[in-house]
Amino acid sequence: MTISLCFIVALLAKLQKQPPSYLNSFIIYILATISVEIITWWYSLHNMNNLKFYNGYITLNFPYLLFLLRSFLSTPKVIKALSYTIVIFPICALINLLFIQGPNIFNTYTYMVGCLLVVITCIFYFYERIKYPGPHSLLQDPTFWTATGLLFFYTCSLPLNGILNFISNMPWLVFTTLHVTNIMINIILYLFFSISFICNLIFRKSSL
Repeated sequence: MTISLCFIVALLAKLQKQPPSYLNSFIIYILATISVEIITWWYSLHNMNNLKFYNGYITLNFPYLLFLLRSFLSTPKVIKALSYTIVIFPICALINLLFIQGPNIFNTYTYMVGCLLVVITCIFYFYERIKYPGPHSLLQDPTFWTATGLLFFYTCSLPLNGILNFISNMPWLVFTTLHVTNIMINIILYLFFSISFICNLIFRKSSL
């Protein structure tokens, strides 16, 4: 539900004059995420293994998020390093998917590395914003809300989802708690994304 509302707000932000260059790809990313969620829900409903879809998704998810965050940065060396990482990460993820953890269990190695890369990049984004403050308030900056949402989500998600394969025999209550917690941090993530799109819609429009 939250992600669908986020998608609608993103489309509204797209209708403004001169939307930011990353908005098109961000909208496609959210639509792809909705599609994956629907497919995996359908597979789960029919008691079929849906982990291959999640594994394929995270293989592409993290490179895109690094690509998105790279567009928020201005330090040439970091941008160059991220450019290499965006190419190398999916190659390593595919090796893990095909030859190490395989497609039928959640690829925690790929997920944990991806989480760390996103968190580190978000931290550097905030370092840049502190060192080189822009002309506008952070609260009016769409990139601030996007980076904040990603930092919060992947900081919380790393320990939660990184241990999934190691607690398969834990009580039902543990899985329920993890599931509810994941839902909550997902809701918060897409609320941050929605605020980012609202900032694009309101503050960019007022500056034109």
